Amino acid sequence: MCSSDLRGATGAARGRSPRLLGVFAAIGAALGWGLSTTTSDFVLSNHVANDTFLVIELAVGALALLALGALRGELAGFRFPGLARAAGTGLIEPWGAYTLGNIGIIFSSGAFVALVSALNPVIVAILAAPLLGERVSRTSALLMILSLAGVGLVIGGDAFNGALDPIGVVFSFLGLFCGAAYVLLSSKLVRTIPVLPLVTAQLVVAMLASSAVMFVRVAVLHQEAGLPSTPLLWVAVGATGILGASAPFILYLEATRRLPTTIVSQFTALVPVIALLGGVALLGDRPSGFQLVGTAVVIGALIALARYAQQSSGRSEA
Repeated sequence: MCSSDLRGATGAARGRSPRLLGVFAAIGAALGWGLSTTTSDFVLSNHVANDTFLVIELAVGALALLALGALRGELAGFRFPGLARAAGTGLIEPWGAYTLGNIGIIFSSGAFVALVSALNPVIVAILAAPLLGERVSRTSALLMILSLAGVGLVIGGDAFNGALDPIGVVFSFLGLFCGAAYVLLSSKLVRTIPVLPLVTAQLVVAMLASSAVMFVRVAVLHQEAGLPSTPLLWVAVGATGILGASAPFILYLEATRRLPTTIVSQFTALVPVIALLGGVALLGDRPSGFQLVGTAVVIGALIALARYAQQSSGRSEA
């Protein structure tokens, strides 16, 4: 009886450990994307061209992952069957989602695009059942609604300040659907393809697409390249390549291998919170009372979600 209980406890611990790693990976991805939002804002506000920025950012991210693969002895994974075909998802994200989102910012506002992007878990939850066979529990759905309400408070009325051009609204939602499509497709791909080679190949494809746009703009339309003009800007672009390109995609897809995709996607609610805190720390922004309340709501909802993921793991082991 005692040995049986010991084996059961050991099995439950092993079940919880991957879930806990998945939670940490999802939080790490949100931290990376949130901080990269702040660095991106700094870079683009200093007149670095968007396509030029993407080319450098994605190149840095891809090179960082290649170096990591070499250090870990995982370069053989780049010969994995089907990797070249799977790399095409890089056109959906980072390239498609980032490009469409930036156009949305130009015609509306960054706050509005952030608000639209916060709906990503909802789209994932709706499509996860037919595509991944995952269903959202009532508890998870309630926590999703609570975290979205918190995001609404964090972003506040800034999303609707000024005129919202219909073009900006359309492109913002197109970027949202690109992001959700990437999550669903890549969550299936990592079941058979190693994560590091997959993300690296996606970044390379996105970089090539951005390079083509940059070539047309500079060589054909004779516009300025819009390169970073100071060492600090180059450092910020390089940091964005790590924080916004390589690290978060690796962590996010690793999380989907340990947790349901519908749960992992909810942790992206942290992105505007981290962006808010990054703006306070790095750009001197001053948060309002509503934003602080929203931050507490988001963090509280995600703590409850993490506990729920652990408890559901224990029940499944039992």
